[in-house]
Amino acid sequence: MGVTKSIRQKMFMLLIVIGSLPLIVAVIVSAVNMVTELEEIAADDGRLRNAVISEHVSELIDKNFYVLRAMARNPLIIDCVVDPNPHNLEGARHVLYDTNAVFHDMNLMVLTGSDAQQLIRTDNSTLVNVSQRRHFKEAMFGIDFVSDTMISMSTGRVIVVLETPVRDQRRRPIGMVQRNLNLETLQYFVEAQGDEQTSVMILDREGKTIAYSEGLTDAIENHSSEAPYKFLATRMIGSLGMIRAPINDEDALVCYSKNSLTGWTIVTVRPYHFILEQVYARVAVEILIGLMMLILVSVMAYFLSIRVTRPIVQIKDAADKIVKGTGTFERIEVTSDDELGQMAEAFNKIRSDRDAYQIESELDKLTRLYNKTTMERACRAKLKNFNEQEINDSLLALYIVDLDHFKEVNDTYGHQFGDKVLLEFSRVLRKQFRPNDCIGRFGGDEFVVIIDNLPGMEIITRKAKQIKDVASKIVIDGIDTGVTASIGIAIAPRHGTDYDTLFKSADEALYFVKAHGRNGYYYDSAEQIG
Repeated sequence: MGVTKSIRQKMFMLLIVIGSLPLIVAVIVSAVNMVTELEEIAADDGRLRNAVISEHVSELIDKNFYVLRAMARNPLIIDCVVDPNPHNLEGARHVLYDTNAVFHDMNLMVLTGSDAQQLIRTDNSTLVNVSQRRHFKEAMFGIDFVSDTMISMSTGRVIVVLETPVRDQRRRPIGMVQRNLNLETLQYFVEAQGDEQTSVMILDREGKTIAYSEGLTDAIENHSSEAPYKFLATRMIGSLGMIRAPINDEDALVCYSKNSLTGWTIVTVRPYHFILEQVYARVAVEILIGLMMLILVSVMAYFLSIRVTRPIVQIKDAADKIVKGTGTFERIEVTSDDELGQMAEAFNKIRSDRDAYQIESELDKLTRLYNKTTMERACRAKLKNFNEQEINDSLLALYIVDLDHFKEVNDTYGHQFGDKVLLEFSRVLRKQFRPNDCIGRFGGDEFVVIIDNLPGMEIITRKAKQIKDVASKIVIDGIDTGVTASIGIAIAPRHGTDYDTLFKSADEALYFVKAHGRNGYYYDSAEQIG
């Protein structure tokens, strides 16, 4: 029994160690992962606040532009710009004052002619020539424009200028209507979006502070090129993202987004010490839970050690009987190649065969790219993920690629040579895309590519050019194959958000390319891009 007790003690200690190590590792890994998890929570919160503020900014700007555009179409305004005689000026002045009354504020409104000379100012200040000001130049290009922040010469307040062109009957810009927008109301709104852990601010296109909440250095008064938060603008790439940056001498998580209407950047800041405080609190709870689980593991290890060592006792008893010559002789074999080992080997073989069969069923036999069924399943999965994203500024593109003149190559050089062409095109096609992009062969000389999480149209166009370029450069055994690529492209959400609609759109685009000379790419019935 002494030997058996020793085995049981060793088994008990081994089980405690085996059971404890995962708990210890889990607590450590959990503490590390908590930072990432809380960063994501903070990022989601920041993105939500940014979306609320961006919507408010868009509503504010849209409301002003709605009135400005209506004013620009007013016959009295157009007549005054065309012929600024006293009678027309008086009529236009009434329109400006009446419009200003709609907003219940005293913000400046200005009517300017095509020669850049101001015709009317609602503050009755000196009329000036604005030919060198950007907002006038944009208006004469026929563009509604929101300026960056500036200090009003008449009030000394921080403002932005909104302007819209006045057009003649032929829709040509002949002047502009301008309204100065005081940012105090926006400042109050932004202050309401912050809390004790999160600060919010809005930066204009030059990185100057437009509005901010509590918890940030007072930057609203500083609109010089050395604005305190201008450095953030240089680190923000794209229209949506998250960075880690020093704010007020402390690391902070900074979430940012762009307002598409104004080009302003909305920034949400959460100092890291708030995140770490939550990590410390949660780690303490994890340690307490870990200790309780360790006690439970010890109890389970005790009973498990008894159960596991019971067969060893039985083997020892049988061996004693054999030695003593008592009882029936029973052959006992204890080897590493036992039933459990054989079962594991059989299971591994079954699993290996299944995995090999599954992989084989998913791939095209010649090119080892995904086959048609797999590509359709992958596209539907990517679209499902794409459609489930609450805030989605990205694009998804589906390319159908058809090799031009492939039949002539097959007829001229034979099917084996044609197979080499397909293999070479598959090889160079893989190099053009990311590992998580889906590339497949639908059969014959037709290929399909699906890429998602794209920031804009530029990369979609670039990838189409790359596909076309590599196809035209295929050389097999020193022979220039002469094949080219016709590519039809469909883009979600532009052409739809389900597989059947996208595939139909891409197929129609491919047909258009084929019908117009091949060797190109096309994505819209209204616009050919290559």
